Amino acid sequence: MKKVLLCAFMIFCLAALHVNAQIKWDVKEFVPLSQVKQGMKAKGYTVFSGTTVEEFDCEVVSVEYNFSPNWHVVWMKGTSDNFKRTGVAGGMSGSPIYIDGRLMGALSLGAFNQREHANLFGVTPIEQMVKVAERGMKPNLRYAGAKFLDLGSEYVSEGLNMVPSPIHEGDRALRQNYLDNDTHPSIPNLNTPEYSLRLAIPVALPRLDATTRQLLKPIFDRYNMVPVQAAGGSGGVKKSPVEKGQIVGTEFVRGDYTSFGYGTITYIDGNELLAYGHSASGEGNVNVPISGGFVHFILPSTSRSSKIASATQPIGTLVQDRDPAIAGLIKKLPNSHHYIPVTAKVQTSDKKVHDVYYEVIREPFYSPLYTGIGISNIVNGLEFFFNDHTINAKATITLKDHPDLDTREIVLKNIFSSSGSPGSNVSRIVTNPMRDLISNPYAKLKIESVDFDIKIEDKRKTASILTARLDKLAYRPGEEVKMTFTVRPYLEQPKTLTGTITIPKDTPDGIVLLRAMSSSSYQGWRRSRAPFNFVPKNINQLVNLLQEGEPNTNLILELSAQQPGLTVQGKEFPDLPISVMAVMNTPMRIGESGYTFGTVLHTDKVETNYILTNSASMPIAINRNAE
Repeated sequence: MKKVLLCAFMIFCLAALHVNAQIKWDVKEFVPLSQVKQGMKAKGYTVFSGTTVEEFDCEVVSVEYNFSPNWHVVWMKGTSDNFKRTGVAGGMSGSPIYIDGRLMGALSLGAFNQREHANLFGVTPIEQMVKVAERGMKPNLRYAGAKFLDLGSEYVSEGLNMVPSPIHEGDRALRQNYLDNDTHPSIPNLNTPEYSLRLAIPVALPRLDATTRQLLKPIFDRYNMVPVQAAGGSGGVKKSPVEKGQIVGTEFVRGDYTSFGYGTITYIDGNELLAYGHSASGEGNVNVPISGGFVHFILPSTSRSSKIASATQPIGTLVQDRDPAIAGLIKKLPNSHHYIPVTAKVQTSDKKVHDVYYEVIREPFYSPLYTGIGISNIVNGLEFFFNDHTINAKATITLKDHPDLDTREIVLKNIFSSSGSPGSNVSRIVTNPMRDLISNPYAKLKIESVDFDIKIEDKRKTASILTARLDKLAYRPGEEVKMTFTVRPYLEQPKTLTGTITIPKDTPDGIVLLRAMSSSSYQGWRRSRAPFNFVPKNINQLVNLLQEGEPNTNLILELSAQQPGLTVQGKEFPDLPISVMAVMNTPMRIGESGYTFGTVLHTDKVETNYILTNSASMPIAINRNAE
């Protein structure tokens, strides 16, 4: 009995040791950089097609120390026919290179536009890659990503300048700022020699229309990725071996839309692996899903070739993402642990309803981006890419329970119409709100699901406001003002619309301004008139702001006076005495309040059948003795 217990204890200890094992330097398995000399013959391993790892011959050309800080490179030349046919290719990052049966490093660099049969490439030494695993092989359970979210303290201190997405113009300016190198110095500059030589990570996407390319280009440029057109998920092969030389990567999206970024496995020890020979996005300790892959073929190019691959099965979790390598754990994963489910009902212009399902990676930057890109490409694929259309879109973002939240469901809806892409209009409704929710500084939120309800007509219903007129210029308090508009619908003759608004009975005599505005003009005016109304101070204010907004078919009439007011903690106090405003907006409380430029007296809305553009305004006199 004692022997049985002793054996069981030893097995338990060995199992525990294996679970906590960590890739370490082993001179019997690895070649130190100091032993690598010019002219040495070597063998590399990579997949040229399918899931078969093939051997290729190569030799050492030179060793370059400090290629970049703390990164040395072994330059090599491919000599076998299979490598000469393709040259170095995107997706080969991580392909293991052996000298005399010991692992020397991972293929990671390759110049553009090499002369025929030059076949030069760079190798990251394995001794540098092992140091990445030594940083720890546990997933970061608090991982929240850092891509484009380092906006500086001015954006997260008490919500200052935290711009919610309902106001598109202001948002666009802010979001362009943090896509700009000058305002985001922490993002690598990919114009340096280090990044121009580093092999790009191919990202397989099923469709590369102009809208998708435009959205992805700044991101791909910064993170050294390159889009390739392929079925990113499930290329017919459902399972691939998990071994050195095989494809490994991250499925950003899976399901009815797919996206898969990939490289090659360099080394496996137990349930741990090293790959790439460079970082993926350089975020350090992470918690990102990884999958195997199937290579359809290598697309040869006189510029630089690329593997065309699709994802197979999930194989584990990426835990370290640093400059010399990525490191991951091979293990079974819960199906939905790393992904947000997205469902959609899309009614196309032929009245057919299509059910759509895909999952986007649970990652602060990619979740909003790929949710929008996915639904955009699906809608365009079901209908058309460019044509006259009107689209009624509703998106429901469901959040996981949080003690600070008043509601878990955020409903976003509007009507869009143009002669462009129907899908890009749908993506607008959800991308920025998701980004604001995930990156907000008030509460750590987790998105549980996203659901779309979309109806498309193949007719454009837009109209421009041409003229506006009143029947008189002076009105009494309490009197109704009638405004007549001329609008020009798309490809139709001008039409007349009317709207009314009642002057409040307590309006003092004087001049007020009557504005007639489209929904987008109204949102812009609200932002410029009272900017502090759109600076949330807590998570529930942000949620409310995201759901504000007028249908694009509404014509908004607004009466305003020139008296200034004050916004304090997100609440507006109109028409205050100057002395009161001076006390409430003291310089000792910067950030809690701000002035409003004018006071809204009354707002009314006119429902129309068109998505309107433009605006009109005119002063009117308030006179208690007016006729």
